[in-house]
Amino acid sequence: MHVPSALKLTIVSSVIAALTCGVVGTRDFKKLRRAPAKANNTIVQLFEWPWDSVASECTSFIGPFGYGFVQVSPPQEHITGPEWWTVRNYTRKPIPSNVVIIAWLQDYQPVSYNLTSKRGTREQFANMVSTCQSAGVGVIADGAYVRRVAIVVVRAELTAGAFLVVMNHLTGGPNGSSVGTGFAGSSFSKYSYPLYNEENFHYCDGTVAATITDFNNLTQVRTCELVGLSDLDQSQPAVQATLVAYMSDLLSLARFFLGVSGFRVDAARHMDPNDLKTMFSQLNGAPYITQEVTSGGASTPDEYTGNGDIIEFDATAFIQAAFTGSSGSVSNLVTPVPLNTPWDIVNSTSANVIMANQDTERSGASLTSESPNNAYILSAIFLLGFNYGTPTIFSGYNFSGDFNLGAPQNASGFTEAITCFQNGFRCEHRFIAIANMNLFHNAVEGQDLRDVAVGTTQQVAFGRGTNGFLVLNNDATTWTQTFNTSLPAGDYCDIIYDTDTSPTTCSGPTVTVSSDGTFSASINAFDALALYNSA
Repeated sequence: MHVPSALKLTIVSSVIAALTCGVVGTRDFKKLRRAPAKANNTIVQLFEWPWDSVASECTSFIGPFGYGFVQVSPPQEHITGPEWWTVRNYTRKPIPSNVVIIAWLQDYQPVSYNLTSKRGTREQFANMVSTCQSAGVGVIADGAYVRRVAIVVVRAELTAGAFLVVMNHLTGGPNGSSVGTGFAGSSFSKYSYPLYNEENFHYCDGTVAATITDFNNLTQVRTCELVGLSDLDQSQPAVQATLVAYMSDLLSLARFFLGVSGFRVDAARHMDPNDLKTMFSQLNGAPYITQEVTSGGASTPDEYTGNGDIIEFDATAFIQAAFTGSSGSVSNLVTPVPLNTPWDIVNSTSANVIMANQDTERSGASLTSESPNNAYILSAIFLLGFNYGTPTIFSGYNFSGDFNLGAPQNASGFTEAITCFQNGFRCEHRFIAIANMNLFHNAVEGQDLRDVAVGTTQQVAFGRGTNGFLVLNNDATTWTQTFNTSLPAGDYCDIIYDTDTSPTTCSGPTVTVSSDGTFSASINAFDALALYNSA
């Protein structure tokens, strides 16, 4: 079946060249716990990217294409290894067949809050923050605040939420044994780390250090260990003070501007929301907070909305089901009941909606760039064009079926510099249709949903106020129709196929909207059309 060329997973080299020489202005960095109710709020997750490469990408592409924030991997010292999360088998015993060692979670196994990791040094991190802010891009630090390092991780738990700004845990290891050295040289053993000792951890309802076995038991979820990770007790003032100091350091770390703009809180559902509230209230300003809280089990996302946004995994699942046709349809996302709270998901004002992340793309819980019939790109077009939540675009790398595969490292253990579309780095945020739709997203921010049209159940069109109009054809047949819009009369560029970076020049097809707001078009199978006022 023919796949429209502009939707394929490449970007024209001339576009990249034109952007690398652009001059980007700064913007206001007033910190908000909620995503700003204005344009430029899209987050790009640069998974496993080193700090120097992030800085370069902010200047050459992310800033020029109007993305508001970049989400980086956890910056703190972690355990060592080539994998993306590196969990070591400190027991030296055979690992059971139902247990999987996963590599890239090294980042989510903190040893200390020293800002030296495989992505770079403290100085490189600070330079990255300043460079991105100069390009108009805020930085959101990922982290795990609940636990420390584990010995092994069970695959079944990977979707439970045990990753990112690590407030919940530290790495694990046998009690009382000096078993490891972190990336920056810190020594550790289980319950003994720089800044923490055995008195600072939960012991599963106050008795023993047991692993969570029942996710419907709130006490277990919040005080037992997730797959062997040493579980920090955030109710303790000393622990709170240490975590607040770490976050405050990140907030202040930049040469000319404010520090990071916010945090993604890994495994938030394994922490008491009141403890999180206490810590966040001690931070200067109002940094953007987004929290990993899955639905189901003893804790619910609504318990955490008072602290910041919620990563809305259920919305991700609904979008995946609609674009694959496994359940529901694309038109049902828009009409008769648009995707929002009636779908039993968090309100749009509290939702951080992801296309995918490192967990979901490996577990099959989301679409990926390899999904057939342009499903991933079409769903990203929908996400950026629709009016639900704060969108995050994931930018990952190929792992060839190897769940554990980390980003390429040099002989010293540092992540290699990244060049988009080389060495397996996919750079989804650079796909032409996705990058241009972020400009659409910025142009229609705050505009209402209107002028809905439906062809088949897999064909839907809608307007965003008087600023934009989007047509999605997720069907195997061409959709030909005259569409009613609220757009002013004039000639518009179809940005799905526009590879020209100039706001006054269009290299894609043009569409004429008549004085009555109508236009006629034929949209190919598994294709889209998008118009907005300043295109």
